[in-house]
Amino acid sequence: MAGRLRPVRTLVATAAGVLLAGLAAPGAVVAVPPGGAVGWQDLGTLGGDWSVPVGLTDSGLVLGDSQTADGRIHAFVWRDGTTTDLGTLGTDSHGAAVNERGMVVGTTVLADGRTRPFRWRDGVMTDLSAVHGPSSAVGVNERGEVIGARYTDDSGQYGQAFRWRNGISTDLPGRGGDTLAAAINDRGDVVGFTNSADGASTEAALWRDGRLVRLTPPASATSMATGINDRGQVVGTMRVDGSGWHAFLWYDGVFTDLGTLGGTDSYPVGVNGRGQVAGSAQTPTDLRAVRWHHGVVTDLGTLGGSYSQAMAINDAGTVVGEATVAGGAKHGVAWVRGRSVDLGPLDLGRSGGRVGFVNDRGLVAGQLAATGGDVHAVVWNLGRRH
Repeated sequence: MAGRLRPVRTLVATAAGVLLAGLAAPGAVVAVPPGGAVGWQDLGTLGGDWSVPVGLTDSGLVLGDSQTADGRIHAFVWRDGTTTDLGTLGTDSHGAAVNERGMVVGTTVLADGRTRPFRWRDGVMTDLSAVHGPSSAVGVNERGEVIGARYTDDSGQYGQAFRWRNGISTDLPGRGGDTLAAAINDRGDVVGFTNSADGASTEAALWRDGRLVRLTPPASATSMATGINDRGQVVGTMRVDGSGWHAFLWYDGVFTDLGTLGGTDSYPVGVNGRGQVAGSAQTPTDLRAVRWHHGVVTDLGTLGGSYSQAMAINDAGTVVGEATVAGGAKHGVAWVRGRSVDLGPLDLGRSGGRVGFVNDRGLVAGQLAATGGDVHAVVWNLGRRH
């Protein structure tokens, strides 16, 4: 099934005025104060009330989910103003990841309520039929290798990680009866976690050439890996005795505790090709967006308030997320070459907005909520700033 978002019309105004009145028309480019230098484009919906982004490629393709006119949920892809409804193999579909070739993977809900992993390519959605039982896909690399999980009980809480390649599904080895695949790089390395043998904790895991490499941090009983770059550098979180959850970087057998800013916890959101890690770390009183590189942690600061949080990083080192301004309101923000770029207010309406992705061209994807509560996927363009 193919479709287009709601018809667009052109509108230029200030972000504050548009947000107070409701979201701009889909396709509108809106100047965002202060400075009026960054605009955003509303991607609209598939006929329903809301849409959200779930992925962004360096070529500028946005993957998202949207409510349709009949109240269903369908995955969609958007690029350069053109949107395609990916349809479904049953009632609903949910996008999970997209590669530069435009191959999308995700989960479709069948008419009987079962979930199945799908691959969408060249306008055709297909069930990954080699994967048995209720299951979902979570990632895909440039070679078309897909990762996901088969659910091993009716609750959907326990699963078996799999990798699908060239029509063949292979379970990833683990321990304790529960494994999760979180990310895959273009070399085919997969990271996630596996339960400990006694089921009491989780252990960060790397699957390379089909073999399990347990990434066991020193002096930590619980850990999980969440991201990997093409060099094989792995990021994740580990439980630290006497503190909290700390971000870690693993490379070639060496664990590095990335630490905090004086508080108890820190969390990574991604690692780029240069080994720079973005995430958030607690100070004694607040949470701050940070970037770690070569053992040095940089507090990226706020927009005049006390709080910030990172959501993504690109290969240029640009980090995007949210931060408070003086008075406490949350704004989208991009940290570019040592300075902050204000993307405008996020927390209007019943549901707050979000900045979630940035690519190497400086395109940023997120969502904004109007005062009526509807959330729409949007993109900002940082241009040459990134």
